[in-house]
Amino acid sequence: MSADPVILELAGLLKAGIPANLARAGLSERLVNMPAVQKSQFEIIWSLANKNGGAIGEIMMSLSDSFKSADRHRNEIELAFAGPKATARVVSLLPIACVLLAQVFGLNPLGAIVSKPLAFISVVLGVILLVVGRVWTRSILEKAKFDEVDPGLLIDAVRFGLTSGLPFSKSLNLAVEALAEFDLVDEQSLGRLSAMAEMNRDRGASLGALLESEAQIKRETQRNLEATAVAKLSVKLMLPLGLLTLPAFILCAVAPIAIGLLSSNK
Repeated sequence: MSADPVILELAGLLKAGIPANLARAGLSERLVNMPAVQKSQFEIIWSLANKNGGAIGEIMMSLSDSFKSADRHRNEIELAFAGPKATARVVSLLPIACVLLAQVFGLNPLGAIVSKPLAFISVVLGVILLVVGRVWTRSILEKAKFDEVDPGLLIDAVRFGLTSGLPFSKSLNLAVEALAEFDLVDEQSLGRLSAMAEMNRDRGASLGALLESEAQIKRETQRNLEATAVAKLSVKLMLPLGLLTLPAFILCAVAPIAIGLLSSNK
């Protein structure tokens, strides 16, 4: 279930003048059913917005836009991810399919596996290679999974505090405290926030605009990294395919068929 429609509806109710508690109560069931990570992020922003005051409707609208963009990108990544996953699954099943097909056409590889020790040993070795290849493939796919936490969440939390009229230092402290459960508060992020605050003091640059731009840059950087990782995934999957799955195919399917044919011709 995508989170952005219910957050957008909540923002609309708030901007229409419905009290925050009543607006949330009316959408409580749908809010509870949001994806876990987005629900956690919503709860943090909601808590900060209510604590800080300010235009909570605008804050929810901004959060809805963030969720919508993240969901669209996640769908694109999932579609790109589906190809390599399907390829790995199909290739791992080829030896079994080949043996069954050969049996149907009367080549009797199963008979050779049962009656010929060489064919049996070949299949055992092939199965071992298949299992190792499967484990290797799953490891590659697991490592390619991406963090669902919004990398711009900390910066947005600070920005929302500023829109509520809080000073930068207070807004930053509240955001850091609220986001302690996520791995978003690091020295680099804090350094960037301090640099933007300094630019605001020295040059009069709009701190809100700087923060909004920085949050967008962080999201785009993360998306580019994910897209690059997916593009490399097919290449990485060629290693277990070439080193383990294809030899397993020969040992499990081709060798028993060949042994069975040679035996029948004697």
